[in-house]
Amino acid sequence: MKKISVISGGASGLGLAIAELLVKSGKDVLILGRDNDKLNRAAKRLSRISVTAHVSTLVCNIGKESDVRMTGKFLKDHKIVTEYLFNNAGRGLFSGAGTSTSEMINDVFEPNLKGLILLTSEILRITPEKEDLTIINIMSTSSLSGRDQETIYCAAKWGARGYTEALRTELKGTKRNIIAVYPGGMKTDFWKVPGQNRDISGFMDPKEVAEIIVPAVLVKDKLLVTDITINRKK
Repeated sequence: MKKISVISGGASGLGLAIAELLVKSGKDVLILGRDNDKLNRAAKRLSRISVTAHVSTLVCNIGKESDVRMTGKFLKDHKIVTEYLFNNAGRGLFSGAGTSTSEMINDVFEPNLKGLILLTSEILRITPEKEDLTIINIMSTSSLSGRDQETIYCAAKWGARGYTEALRTELKGTKRNIIAVYPGGMKTDFWKVPGQNRDISGFMDPKEVAEIIVPAVLVKDKLLVTDITINRKK
């Protein structure tokens, strides 16, 4: 069976930077996203990097169970086994605690927590127990500390962190490895929130962040990376 690296939110930002390094390493990749045009542009960019690595795309809203099931069906129908799952998709929200609405909560929880759980569950369900699988949950330093104007976002990310730790406990002793990644702010479209302006000039370059994550994930032999925290210099 063919092996592949699956990346949610892989059409731009950190997800695309990770995909580029994986392709350079000779890994086949499947990038997931909501925007087909962005996916196609990303696929063309990745295909120029390597003539040997195969790049696939799939429109998938990871917060929608039917989309996630379709992704699982795609992998099974093509006899593809997921070697690395990068749970990278996410969405930010910056507002006061007194402004929260159900819509705001759903918008943030869907990609950051619900989608992460749904996609992880599907990949676990379809991956044979005999196959090695590494799940990389890319969260945020907001998973580690509470922050002003980020109550909903922190709640989603703390939930993702709790899920990651429980998953690691449940899968201990199997051929599944769980890596938790906590990066700080990066210069990506993540911060393009309508009505909100943030100075991100001092934030990290996603390519540099990817250069820390991917080698740590691909490391072999007797080394095992479990947690990665990446902060920008003050």
